[in-house]
Amino acid sequence: MAMFGGRGNGRLSRIPLARDEPIERWQRRLAEAGLRLVEIKQTDSGIYQTLAGDDAEQAKDFLRHETVEKEQYYIVVETPDGNWGADINGLFLENLRPWQTDTATAECRGQLRGLIGGGEGIAAAAHGWVDNYLVQVGCGRCGHEWIDGIRFRDATLVRCPACHARNLVDSGAVTYTEFG
Repeated sequence: MAMFGGRGNGRLSRIPLARDEPIERWQRRLAEAGLRLVEIKQTDSGIYQTLAGDDAEQAKDFLRHETVEKEQYYIVVETPDGNWGADINGLFLENLRPWQTDTATAECRGQLRGLIGGGEGIAAAAHGWVDNYLVQVGCGRCGHEWIDGIRFRDATLVRCPACHARNLVDSGAVTYTEFG
């Protein structure tokens, strides 16, 4: 648990961070990633550290390097291109954006390059508990690769962060099977 200075009163408040580190180092990492703290709140369902930033790629990079070792601890970065988060299972996208289901506006066909993280994301999407799982995508226009959320066994529109092309990614042939 880190100590964080109170506003104007000189008192310190306890702020639970995802990992034990000096608050100054955490604040420096936020600033370097172009992120700012919105709030940290504790509810019955867990601790939520909410951050905000202007660039989803910077947010994803920051979150991929965060180590969340506590159950029910969530780091969420609100960006103009969706809310990206990290928990004990790794990186996630809270929800697809509404435009991602409008596949008629695709400019090219993106390539599904691989699954990101363990099987938890695809399992949750296969069961219908979430609307997406994370994959590595290759842009059909410029070849740039990035991480994005797609629908399970359906077509999804994703936007390349390098050239901004709207790529159609089809996961219709992807299967998920539980064993044991």
